[in-house]
Amino acid sequence: RFFLKGLYVLCRQSNCLLHTSLSVWRNRRVAAMAKGATSIQNSDPDPSQKLFEESQDDPDDLRKRRNMLIMIISCSFSMFGYGIYGAAYSQWIYVRFEMDVLGENFSEIDDGTVSKDPCFRGNHSDSPFKAMLMEAQSKSAHFSVLTTAVSLVPSFFVNLLLGAYSDQLGRRLIFITALSGNVARAGIVTAVAYWGMDVNYVLVGYTVFGLTGDYVALAMAIFIYTADNTTKGKDRSFLMVAAHAMNFLFVNMSQFTSGYFIESTGYVWPMFTGFAGMALSLILVILFLPETLHKTKAKTVSPWHAVKGIFSFYFEQPANPIYKRKDFILMGLVFMVYDASIAYGITIIFLMNEPFCWGAKHIGYVRSFFGLLQAVLSTLTMKFFQLFMSDELVVVVTLLSSVANRYILAFATTHWHIYLAYSLRAFEPSVVAIVRAILSRMVPRAKR
Repeated sequence: RFFLKGLYVLCRQSNCLLHTSLSVWRNRRVAAMAKGATSIQNSDPDPSQKLFEESQDDPDDLRKRRNMLIMIISCSFSMFGYGIYGAAYSQWIYVRFEMDVLGENFSEIDDGTVSKDPCFRGNHSDSPFKAMLMEAQSKSAHFSVLTTAVSLVPSFFVNLLLGAYSDQLGRRLIFITALSGNVARAGIVTAVAYWGMDVNYVLVGYTVFGLTGDYVALAMAIFIYTADNTTKGKDRSFLMVAAHAMNFLFVNMSQFTSGYFIESTGYVWPMFTGFAGMALSLILVILFLPETLHKTKAKTVSPWHAVKGIFSFYFEQPANPIYKRKDFILMGLVFMVYDASIAYGITIIFLMNEPFCWGAKHIGYVRSFFGLLQAVLSTLTMKFFQLFMSDELVVVVTLLSSVANRYILAFATTHWHIYLAYSLRAFEPSVVAIVRAILSRMVPRAKR
């Protein structure tokens, strides 16, 4: 019931076309325009203040809700594909290094069911292959960190330019760029897995992924688009969290099916399915997603001035009474430190090895259940916390749950430790979303 209520609130914000007649909408818009014209005549024309007010009050609600609905539908396929690809890849890379390290001895752990039980059969505590298995774990973890590095380093600079030029070239550009990189990466890695190519070719896919902004670019596109289509204050915070929760929802729905899929067909076809889902999302964005950037005749600025405009927030005081430089820097620090501590790929490798030896189905069950729990609770508790807490205090509470999760996971030795650690992550999806909303409210629309 709580889950359906949360979805209802999100859908009500996204699409009310069936509940609002065209005549009522016209009357409201005419009244709003008349009121706006009167207020402009009676006020002192301050350009910076006017720009800030325009970013908070846009009467074209129906168009915004329609935009949000199209964005959610388009990105849902990408999130589903991203989830099923990520689940298959994070397990495949460990098994691939097991094959490379063990060679002919790979049969010691694989009797055709390695996706169900990636550990040794029986008691092999004294087996010389035990050390080789630990070597495979170490190499796969190192390779996962390497793929993260080759994608995130170029994506840092790419996202600076994408974010800066989105105010001139449009929001659709970020969606198309990010989704193109997702499709290219999934296609290259799937080809490596299918034809048994050198594993280092995976780095090519992740480099392309980084050159198109990594997953960060897609998240940036979603939240810029959400900010364009929402209003001021806590309403924006809630919609930011709801959009983030929808991402979690679709990703974790795919986690549930991926376990069965992997154990039935192996790792290649789930990765190909993820590739197809992301490709479909790219096509939908190209064909149907409206642009929210109003066309202007502004001159195109140089890359240096574009990047300088981003970092000027740290050094210049804009015409916005709620902006505080120290808060902006602090929120940026929280954002970076939090994202650096997720370690998604290494966690999967950790669960596949002893003492847990989780197979694909077990991993899919647990990650899907707790992921859906996160998606629901982060949305509902966000609205509840906002009744008596500021957004900043909500961030503190959710970060405390994140600290407890990391601590228990680091020293886990039993299945119940893992379950408890995942339970404590229930509020995590709201952290980054609230930080984005706080930062977004500090600046006018033209610099958001």
